[in-house]
Amino acid sequence: MEDVDVVVIGAGSAGLSAARTLRAAGLSFKLVEAMNRIGGRAWTSDQHFGVPFDIGCAWLHAANRNPYFPEAQAARWTLHHHDMNIDHLYYRNRKASEDEEAAMKAADIRLFELLAAHEVKVGDDDRLSALLAKGHAPRAAATFAGPMDFGADEDEISIRDFQAAADLDPNYFTKEGFGALVARFGADVPVELSTPVRKILWDVPGVACVTDRGT
Repeated sequence: MEDVDVVVIGAGSAGLSAARTLRAAGLSFKLVEAMNRIGGRAWTSDQHFGVPFDIGCAWLHAANRNPYFPEAQAARWTLHHHDMNIDHLYYRNRKASEDEEAAMKAADIRLFELLAAHEVKVGDDDRLSALLAKGHAPRAAATFAGPMDFGADEDEISIRDFQAAADLDPNYFTKEGFGALVARFGADVPVELSTPVRKILWDVPGVACVTDRGT
């Protein structure tokens, strides 16, 4: 068993940042990651389409306060500002008509108006789905507000949480990939890859993490 000051579990953005902070503070640490790569949900692949493609998270949201934005600038990444407008809309395998796109955008505006004006009272249904009528346009608007923004369906999102969410503008994409940017950020951080933590022991002196490669 190896003793360190801190064990960090997971080499995604949070874990990599924690490890860099610990290193700067002069503390010993072990960063363990279950997968065979770093980055967590941030993963850029050039194997699927022959160009860098973000399989996980892709947006550089809130560039004015996103710590990865200056990282992208320093790396001379190609940055494209996007106004979050809908470029293309499909319903299953059918491209939406111009009228359908206009209806979805109107529903999106109406959804945000309802969110801004809604006051949640004790006993009320606090889920985003409570504000939505059925139909293509509101469901499409809910898709952007739900899975794409929050990673959850509209019946899993609290209206209060949605109201409290910070403004995401200005938003950027990168040609080279957000996952590649996170990998660059953590490239010099020592990580034990392919090391899933199976158990955390609290009833020992300190804390012990049991992994497939030892404790």
